[in-house]
Amino acid sequence: MTISQATQDYIRNHQNDDVRALALKGCQDPDVDLSFALQQIQGRQKAKGKLPEMYDNPDIIFPPTVSMEQCSSEATARYKASLVHGDTFADLTGGFGVDTLALAESFQQGYYVESSAELCQLFEHNIHALGIGNILIWQGTMEEVLPTLPEMDILYLDPSRRDGHGQRVVALTDCTPNVPEHKDALLGKARQGVLVKLSPMLDIKAALQQLPETREIHVLAVHGECKEILFLLGHDKAENIEYHAVNIQGENVLDFQFSGQEEADAMPELADGVGKYLLEPNAAVMKAGAFKCVATRYGLRKLHAHSHLYTCDEPVADFPGRVFTVEKVVPFSKKEVKRQLAGIGKANVAVRNFPLTADALRQQLKLGDGGDVYLFGTTLRAGGKVLVVTRK
Repeated sequence: MTISQATQDYIRNHQNDDVRALALKGCQDPDVDLSFALQQIQGRQKAKGKLPEMYDNPDIIFPPTVSMEQCSSEATARYKASLVHGDTFADLTGGFGVDTLALAESFQQGYYVESSAELCQLFEHNIHALGIGNILIWQGTMEEVLPTLPEMDILYLDPSRRDGHGQRVVALTDCTPNVPEHKDALLGKARQGVLVKLSPMLDIKAALQQLPETREIHVLAVHGECKEILFLLGHDKAENIEYHAVNIQGENVLDFQFSGQEEADAMPELADGVGKYLLEPNAAVMKAGAFKCVATRYGLRKLHAHSHLYTCDEPVADFPGRVFTVEKVVPFSKKEVKRQLAGIGKANVAVRNFPLTADALRQQLKLGDGGDVYLFGTTLRAGGKVLVVTRK
């Protein structure tokens, strides 16, 4: 792809500027491709935190906004690449190609499959800019390419989660391509299995009904925010699915592993009250559904069967979540709240199994947001509603 020097200079000179303001202002230099330049400036701004290695390479060309939004971060792409390896793989929904690039490091040969000629051209430019030579580009949809694709070790898909009107979708059958519809054909071309990236909003139990071949589920959070869910499909139905609740914080990857059977069999102790410490599992553990086994694994007591907050009286090492020191437990009554919360002007408010939302509770208590106090609205074993005042 040839980019004029004037366009390159414009991108470099305005890389930190507001894209909307630049678009309104326009550019008088006829040698500047303004539309392309604005796309690159916007792409670079989004890449700064999400794709730092690409951001640092001045020769990388970034795609339109939709592709930038749906693409994986470099952190989650590296995690995917750690799960699989072999001789050959194919990314059947190439897009910007972040996952393709990461997976290529685990295989001898890779295939990038993408229906958009523009994205294929862009990806070809970028692999040359990165000096990568083990990826072949195949333009076409998954449905077009799959029948003629040679057998691979691993097939990877990141189905589009937008419908024909550009609206976000979550259900498997609403995504493109429709994985449940094509799973037999996909598995027929994958010696080891099929890895599928899905929405963090996915109903995991419902998806398992449609993909009973799933043998592993990986829920990925980055700095405590759930970003994506991975299903690894095998050729035989797994008797006991392996779950990984993963929280990525820079170079630190905390993986809470459990099996579906372990969670089903776990019988955590219910607490009579709140102990010295209050523990809140991270977003990946909660999304993966490890509500019981996280308690039995760490010797914790559950505040209520449906509260998903835990307590103990001794420090816990390597807990996959946040640990708070309990200062007081306040019955949720107007009189007690007024008396015992006097002097607290702001707090970080959260609720678990509580009749109010966090925002509604904060407004009712007339609290500002932030500070060192963490206040949890929850329900105890006997059914009483309380506010637990804590600090990290």
